[in-house]
Amino acid sequence: MNEQQARENELEKIRSEATGWLAKMAQAQHRPQVEQRRPEHDAMTPAKK
Repeated sequence: MNEQQARENELEKIRSEATGWLAKMAQAQHRPQVEQRRPEHDAMTPAKK
């Protein structure tokens, strides 16, 4: 097995662990209701050109 292949295998392992962790966190988290945007929020958002 060459060095490139070993690196890719390691990255794939890390990626799958991270994905699993993120999925677990997303499930555990109770997301609050998203409110309607208030005008003061628009001031913080850059204008679309």
